[in-house]
Amino acid sequence: MSTTTRIRILIEGHLQGLNFRSNTKQQADQLGLKGFVRVLSDGRIEIEAQGQPEQVDQLLTWCQQKPHADVMSSIFYRYDEPLHRFNDFVAHV
Repeated sequence: MSTTTRIRILIEGHLQGLNFRSNTKQQADQLGLKGFVRVLSDGRIEIEAQGQPEQVDQLLTWCQQKPHADVMSSIFYRYDEPLHRFNDFVAHV
């Protein structure tokens, strides 16, 4: 059984003014996670992160805290099987 967990998070809201992508990268780096954060063409934020289950859950909790929670209209997430394609965590422009 794998000790690595992967999560995909989709967030709707007005997060651009909060430097959300760069702050997410900083948080993921501190937690030792690999993956990415990016803005989709429809304006939603997508995060894929993988690492130790406790750290993955900490990132999800961080996403749901203030000030982020104040400007979110929805957050959806799911856990998936880990992938071996991530070398680090990247904030896509």
